[in-house]
Amino acid sequence: MGQVGKYQKSFNISRDIASGSPLKKEMLSRADLETLKKASEVALAVIAVAGVVAISAVAPNLLIALDSLFRRRGYKYSKAEKERKAARTFYYLKKTGLIDIREDGSKLKVFLTKLGKRKAEKLNLNFCQIPKPHGWDGKWWLVAADIPTKLYRRQADMLRRKIKELGFYPLQRTLWLYPFNPIKEIGFITEYFGIGQFVTVMEISRLDLQDEETVKEHYKKLGIL
Repeated sequence: MGQVGKYQKSFNISRDIASGSPLKKEMLSRADLETLKKASEVALAVIAVAGVVAISAVAPNLLIALDSLFRRRGYKYSKAEKERKAARTFYYLKKTGLIDIREDGSKLKVFLTKLGKRKAEKLNLNFCQIPKPHGWDGKWWLVAADIPTKLYRRQADMLRRKIKELGFYPLQRTLWLYPFNPIKEIGFITEYFGIGQFVTVMEISRLDLQDEETVKEHYKKLGIL
């Protein structure tokens, strides 16, 4: 039996949530709070993918994700401890206004609030990466921005920081090059910042030879080419 099946068979998180908030029963250390915050980010991503669902249905995937998080951080918990931490994570999300939990007959359903949706989008922004295919086809992708900075200076600055973080080569102040297709990711980023209408992505087949050698060297140093 796979992990999902194992958790579905053995665990009913709705029961634990209905029994009372674990956040009210214990004082959290700083390390516990940091782990809880990170776990809440994992849970938020799981809920965002699932949509409005019964907690007992989303819990197995959440437990698998949390199990992976705990292992990466060097923590070893029993199944019962992980289940309690999952329930506590739901409470933390509800307490911070990111999710709402409502009764639907005999089930508890969870869904993202407006604040939760915004937070989930921000997490997607933070972890946004451009996929790297197995090989490069020799073409370049150019991101061009014509942003009216009097109205959108902050957004323009945030876009430049994010593009730099992703490793784009600055051909000019408002022109950036990348060797792989970034349309989906740039579209998400610019829409999140509210400047999508001012940014264009295009594929180009040729660069000036000197520019191309410089850009290639940039991406080789980054390990992208």
